[in-house]
Amino acid sequence: MDIEENPFTEALQSDALVQLLKNKDKRELAEKLVENLKKMSEMFVQLSDSEKQQFVTEFKGKFVNQLKALNEMVLQQTVAEENSEAQKLIPDFDVSGTYQEEVKFYLMIAFGMLVLLFVVFFGYKLYLSLTEKERKREEKLKAKQAKKKK
Repeated sequence: MDIEENPFTEALQSDALVQLLKNKDKRELAEKLVENLKKMSEMFVQLSDSEKQQFVTEFKGKFVNQLKALNEMVLQQTVAEENSEAQKLIPDFDVSGTYQEEVKFYLMIAFGMLVLLFVVFFGYKLYLSLTEKERKREEKLKAKQAKKKK
């Protein structure tokens, strides 16, 4: 039988096992797993061809599926760790401070507009009052001139 048919050799060469060995928290577990896989690989080699065939038909599919699941789990964990590292690199903006500054800015603009509105309103009233007085004075003057001519 070829080495490729030995599922334990395939497991020993898997990316998941390599990743587990790199992870210092799970290194001890991974080393025990490697040790057990080597023993199982040696036992597999010592089996007769019919026993190997029986093992392949009964267990290899399940074993390979478990190995794929382990690979996927390690890949997801790696991606999650990379995302958490990337998340740490994103600067944390103080949004509330920026929001408060914007609100203060708009309140100042609103207050300035209100003051300007009052100035314009009272300026307009003053203008109307002065023009009304001027008009009345001119009317009185015309009325006096009309009386003098009579």
